[in-house]
Amino acid sequence: MLDSHPSENRDATLSAVRRFFIDYGHELADAAALLGGAPAEAKVIACGLHVWAAAHIDGRIRRDLTALHRLLALEDVGDPDRIETELFSMIDPASPKVETICILTDRMSELLRAIDDGPERRNRAASHNNRTLAA
Repeated sequence: MLDSHPSENRDATLSAVRRFFIDYGHELADAAALLGGAPAEAKVIACGLHVWAAAHIDGRIRRDLTALHRLLALEDVGDPDRIETELFSMIDPASPKVETICILTDRMSELLRAIDDGPERRNRAASHNNRTLAA
């Protein structure tokens, strides 16, 4: 009991996000640049920096990760007003980068599910339910 810290369990999801950036940060930035240009690459870097400075998964981290997942999943490709459509049309489907993007998309989906199922989310839901019941 004395060898465990309460914050270790609470921050397990944050640790997973940090690990994701350690394992895939470079590939994620490359994929973002390929699919969304320099602004998307900058968002990956900003998100990674925020993850390292954060004490817990906050709304900004969740929004940033969701936006990166949308980019990887090509959710905005097809909209003629979006840069993603133009950049996507320039990618060779046989490029190994396509497989990397698919793998990153799958890993990001898993990470977002872990965040949704994580202790931070359950604690917020329980807190919300307690306030609702008290009202």
